[in-house]
Amino acid sequence: MAQTTTLAAPDWSNVKRALVIMAHPDDPDFTCAGTAIAMARQGIEVTYMILTNGDKGNHNPEITRNQLIAMRKIEQRNAAELCGVKQVLFMGVEDGFLRPTRAIRKRVTREIRRIRPELIICPHPDRYLVGDGYINHPDHRNAGLVALEAIFPAADNPMFYPDMADEGYLPHKISQLYVFGHDEPNVELDITADIDLKIQAILCHVTQIPNPEEAPARWKERWATRHEDGGPRYYERFRAMSFT
Repeated sequence: MAQTTTLAAPDWSNVKRALVIMAHPDDPDFTCAGTAIAMARQGIEVTYMILTNGDKGNHNPEITRNQLIAMRKIEQRNAAELCGVKQVLFMGVEDGFLRPTRAIRKRVTREIRRIRPELIICPHPDRYLVGDGYINHPDHRNAGLVALEAIFPAADNPMFYPDMADEGYLPHKISQLYVFGHDEPNVELDITADIDLKIQAILCHVTQIPNPEEAPARWKERWATRHEDGGPRYYERFRAMSFT
């Protein structure tokens, strides 16, 4: 459907480091690979944080759980490398059972304080239904909750986890937040020039794509925004917040 409202272009003028917090291997590539590519091209240091181990992401009974975990780590690292992402963190929570627990909040807070990103990208925690045929995975929603609860109130408040100061991880406040999947996005990035590279990154996730020959054409048709000249354009859109 054509976009009827005007969305702002992203402002990364003060961004040196960005952290993408997602639930599963492949989530960053479907949601924001084009943005990561553009950031990396501008010299921004992008890190992916994958909260679960992805051990439920295949129906093949001949693949063991531990084999799948190892395979998905390799796939995500390969995809990240294509996008110019230098670091991928795997937090290892069991796939399908991610919750905003005290333990995972502390671990994510520690990484925010260590990396000190100006910008974080995460999923929308209230997105239960997608279109007419998909129930959003609970890990996707809870990844948003984990991220938001680590960002605020924990990451920049010295009263949370004072022991981290002894490790050298001092409080840190981000300046921008991008929420993917929000019903009211206010920022968009034209990724048309990088749509094929985004698709290549997604195709790195061999365990997740049953029909890699047919999928790219279907994705391009589904994701296209048609302009007046009839040509397709491709965008990644977010609800952006700024903090001072």
